[in-house]
Amino acid sequence: MVQLSLTILKRLLLNIFSVILITGIGPFLSFSYITHGAQPISDKILVDNFEKPGKHNSLGHDFGAFSDQKNLGHCYLFFSQDKQKESLNESKYSLYIQWDTAKEGSYGGYWSDLRHLNLESFNYLSFYVKGVKGGEKFKVGLRGKVDATYETKILINEALKEGVTVEWQRATIPLKWFKAIQNWGDVNMLSINFEYTFGSGSGAILIDDIVFEK
Repeated sequence: MVQLSLTILKRLLLNIFSVILITGIGPFLSFSYITHGAQPISDKILVDNFEKPGKHNSLGHDFGAFSDQKNLGHCYLFFSQDKQKESLNESKYSLYIQWDTAKEGSYGGYWSDLRHLNLESFNYLSFYVKGVKGGEKFKVGLRGKVDATYETKILINEALKEGVTVEWQRATIPLKWFKAIQNWGDVNMLSINFEYTFGSGSGAILIDDIVFEK
């Protein structure tokens, strides 16, 4: 009887310890278990710093360029090594975005897959940007649900009062500006958009260190 009770007790303790390991509760682990839409506890989430040239962002998901279905607009992405950028941080590479939306009805841009990112405890999106000529116009978009048909896009001049210049600047956008997102526990796409409709024309910018912050 005593031996049977000890066996049952051991099984109970083992089950409790298993729950602790899986959920990350208690002093046994220094990490949090990641479930759908959840992220490790941190003050920042790095989307991309472009330090590993390839087809994936720093979250391990895809990114790329897009253009309108009629191919009126064009957008190209290149990895660039900007010596001036080294004075801001240790980052050696940035993303060079070149576009042409000079034709009526054209648009294009950069997209990065966030894959059900949980931003419920975050308040800001920030990144570095530098224009090739200065005065470049683009909008920053965030999409909530994968099948969302509408997303709020913020004109860069709303975040940078002087607009884009030929010097590196840090743009910070409050997440509350993206009013179309209803569920901040499931955010799926970040985009930088160039459009004929708001005068993007043709040009090029560099971006770097895209992060979400508290």
